[in-house]
Amino acid sequence: MINKWTILVLALAGWLAAGGLLFEASGSQAPELAEPGRIISCTPNLTEVLFALGLGEKVVAVSQFSSYPPAAAGLAKIGSFWEPDFEAIIAQEPDLVLTLSFPQQKELAERLRRAEINARSVTIWKVDDLFDAIEEIGEYAGVNERGRALAKRIKDDVAKIQSQVKSDNDKARVLWVVQREPLRVAGTDVFETELVNLAGGRNAMGATIHKYPLVSAEQLYAVRPEVIIEAAMAGGDIDEHQRGAHEYWRKYESLPAVRDGRIYSLDGDLVSRLGPRLAEAVAAVADCICPGVEEAPR
Repeated sequence: MINKWTILVLALAGWLAAGGLLFEASGSQAPELAEPGRIISCTPNLTEVLFALGLGEKVVAVSQFSSYPPAAAGLAKIGSFWEPDFEAIIAQEPDLVLTLSFPQQKELAERLRRAEINARSVTIWKVDDLFDAIEEIGEYAGVNERGRALAKRIKDDVAKIQSQVKSDNDKARVLWVVQREPLRVAGTDVFETELVNLAGGRNAMGATIHKYPLVSAEQLYAVRPEVIIEAAMAGGDIDEHQRGAHEYWRKYESLPAVRDGRIYSLDGDLVSRLGPRLAEAVAAVADCICPGVEEAPR
């Protein structure tokens, strides 16, 4: 007959075995490397973050149009922002793959994890997201302190620029043009409008239903922008874009921005990417809205 002590010992042994199995299974679900040696970036702004964190030598492949810093341009490519190439990523044998959290890339990260690749998704839709993402990436790459320091430096640099711009009562009405034909502009709750606000202006469109609404001539005359800003296509000729912008807006000569010649073309690589060059982007926009703002620290 089995006595109570035997039963107790058997139960304890079973509990320890189960506990050991659970611990082993839990530990095998998400293997992580403190300092990954081979990193892939799936978007241009994530590429910039990695290089700003001093991890450029570990980046083995990047997405198409990852043109900054110049060292990133010559790296192997793993597809575009919208269509990353799963096979090309696997071929690089990465230790860490970074994606953004929008559907196509989030799905990619899930596929990579199923293939036992350490893939992480971060959210960078707004300015505050950027600071959080930089710190997250620092953790994933084993450089926590660098991540915190970089986020703080960017915040401080943006604050220095803000201290130079006009008060709320003097904010110019700014129209941020996304495309000309048909005319589409930045609306409510988008990064471009945040840039305008940080740079001392306000979105001429006010509150909008859509994030990037189409705009009619009647609406333009109703909102009467005082400054018009366009982002030149990535890698394009900014001077040529500027000439095209002035030619296009001539037909709206009664708008304050057109009448006063306050139409600006800015580097799309700088002002259309929410990344570590945020302070430089804010400074570039502020110089259009409030001329005389000092250049952002580098």
